[in-house]
Amino acid sequence: MKTFTLFSSRLVLISTLFFVLASGCKKEESLQITNNYDQYFPINSEQSIVYKVDSITWNDFFSPVKIDTFQYFIKFQIGEKFTDEEGRESYYYRKFYRTDTTSWVFKKNFAITKTAARVELLEENIRFIKMVFPINNSIQWDMNAMNILSATSSYYSEFDEPMSLNNYNFDSTLTIIHQDLETLIGKDYHKEVYSKHTGLIFQEVVDIEKNTNGSWKKGYKYIYSILSIEP
Repeated sequence: MKTFTLFSSRLVLISTLFFVLASGCKKEESLQITNNYDQYFPINSEQSIVYKVDSITWNDFFSPVKIDTFQYFIKFQIGEKFTDEEGRESYYYRKFYRTDTTSWVFKKNFAITKTAARVELLEENIRFIKMVFPINNSIQWDMNAMNILSATSSYYSEFDEPMSLNNYNFDSTLTIIHQDLETLIGKDYHKEVYSKHTGLIFQEVVDIEKNTNGSWKKGYKYIYSILSIEP
């Protein structure tokens, strides 16, 4: 009877220690991931980010298919803080446009709402879920869950990776794949890269229809790449 009691006590003690250690490890991992997310999507009203945009369109109204290429520049700037319809702290997100030969022209206002659960972008009354938290490779979400557009299979694909882009060297970047679908008749691809303390530095979007021989016939592709950070 005493032997059984001693054995049971030891078993309970070992089990308790294992539980505490396991819980401690999970807690530390969770805290580390949680601390990262705010750095990848900073709200900084003191700087603007300028992107070079390379765009291609395919138009099958013409024969052969007409291909047009464009290059222009986009600037995004965090504006005033406001309270949205749900009582949440949000910010205006202003978009400006120019070409090589024009000055900056204001295009439109977006709205950014960042909570402990996600980052939402409101564009022309369409709400997108750009990030969800905590950041880890087991999470998958629908960027269009709050609108009527087709569902996506968004996920984090790379973490804390260095990246060089247009004379900038970023120590830690985060890659999100919002969509990666390709069939015999089309391709739908959406990739975004964020850097700690900066935010979005790269974006590639492809929405195209294909011919049966695999050639592209109608749609578009554009790439945003960070060009400068302005105070």
